[in-house]
Amino acid sequence: MWRRETSFLMKTTLYILAAACSALSSSLADDLVKPLEVRQVFANGKHNAFTAMRRFKGELYLAFRAGDGHNSPTADVLVLRSKDGKEWQQTFKFDVAKDDRDPQMVVTDQRLFLYCPSMNGKELTTWLMYTDDGQKWSDAVKIYEPQFILWKPCIHDGVFYSTAHKKDETSGGKGREVHFVKSADGVKWEKVSTIRAGNWESETTLYFEPNHHVVAFLRQKYGSPQAQVLESDPPYAEWKARPAGVPHFSGHSVHVFKGVTYLLSRYTKPGKEYGSMIYTFADGKLTPYCELPAGGDCAYLEAVEDGENMLVSYYSTHEGTTNIYLAAVPLVR
Repeated sequence: MWRRETSFLMKTTLYILAAACSALSSSLADDLVKPLEVRQVFANGKHNAFTAMRRFKGELYLAFRAGDGHNSPTADVLVLRSKDGKEWQQTFKFDVAKDDRDPQMVVTDQRLFLYCPSMNGKELTTWLMYTDDGQKWSDAVKIYEPQFILWKPCIHDGVFYSTAHKKDETSGGKGREVHFVKSADGVKWEKVSTIRAGNWESETTLYFEPNHHVVAFLRQKYGSPQAQVLESDPPYAEWKARPAGVPHFSGHSVHVFKGVTYLLSRYTKPGKEYGSMIYTFADGKLTPYCELPAGGDCAYLEAVEDGENMLVSYYSTHEGTTNIYLAAVPLVR
């Protein structure tokens, strides 16, 4: 009798919790800003993913990996160009190794840098190519160290900064680490410090506050918690961890538009499904702001400011194939 009552009580409790989560999810959706428009940019029936986007000399440049699957052994990185975000033309194909993936972009007034980690089997090298006019590209050069992926490079006070995480799938995460690196020219990079090591470190995105305090949003690929925050002050030798306040980061980017800081990331919906979320970041706290239509294998968002809106690139499989999308999202007023 006791077992039956306990079983009934557990089932009732789980039902109440599920209903509460569903209600919370519905309430959250009601409070979020809606995208003004979502356009499909590229679809060819294959797997198109992992976007990077910047505005350079008045035009939009959008890069992504085009392959047969998320971890297919062969793929190239395509670069599209557009004046308005509506009409796109392919302007470049990055093809250095068998599997070219995870493009990253950073711009100066006169140069667009494209960083791509490339794999030949388990061997990984990050390459750099750049253009000064959007037409002619430099030769590819190797940067930093083998097996390290340069992630979300940025420029702060005239210096290039980035994180670089080591891809190692052979030691249960103990061989992984993420470095804080810098460069004077975007070509030659040097290590400043180790942000964290030894526990499935993956994509880590930097945000510099005006006082030079830096926040690192770290993805732990396996284990819990998957989303973590580490912080440091000059000379960036020591890093202090604290809770992120959200359960998941991956493929995330950070942007400041009109004085507001946004973090764009894949996130986990109730039921462990993936979605695509834009957060605001203020006073050390992430607050959900806008969810984009996405599902399945998705996200890896980037953004550029566009008047009173932001244009957001991402990928998703919610329409059956894995396609590239562009959303117009209103900025915080």
